[in-house]
Amino acid sequence: MNSLDSAKKAIKAELAQARQGAEYYLSLASALEDALEKLESARPAMKASRTAKNVMLNGKSARRAAPGRKTGTGRSAKAGTAAGKSGKAPAGTSALPKTGMAFWIDLLSEEPKSAGDILKAAMDRLGLANPDSEQKKKLIQRQTFALNTLVKDKKIADEGTRRARRFFVRNGEQSRQ
Repeated sequence: MNSLDSAKKAIKAELAQARQGAEYYLSLASALEDALEKLESARPAMKASRTAKNVMLNGKSARRAAPGRKTGTGRSAKAGTAAGKSGKAPAGTSALPKTGMAFWIDLLSEEPKSAGDILKAAMDRLGLANPDSEQKKKLIQRQTFALNTLVKDKKIADEGTRRARRFFVRNGEQSRQ
């Protein structure tokens, strides 16, 4: 009976670890998609020339490709129809105001804060008393990307790991931003 309990505990622990890993990779994928979207919006002229190049290489435009068939961009002709060609969110979803790196730095002080506390402060600053699930998800994705980028760029500091991780501004760092 003791070995069954041990096996049960081990499986539960493994399951929790797998769920946590899946959540991490979803968050990472969202952050990477946001970064890619920012890069693509920064260079719309480059995107237009790339499309023209693909048309010349393939001999036909992506619009004339059959649905589900690969186009020159590596995506199917149906891809991206929900968001439209502009890359904006579909109609009916509530948009959030811009939250650049300065926005996240302004929420921090020299006193270490958890990601949850920073998220609450961000919702308060944006005036989101009762955000819908999409707004909250998007804000968490932005926060994850911003905080990790700011730590990597050494504009803010962190201590601890996982849920015990705290973020703070180093002495005088906030005033320089």
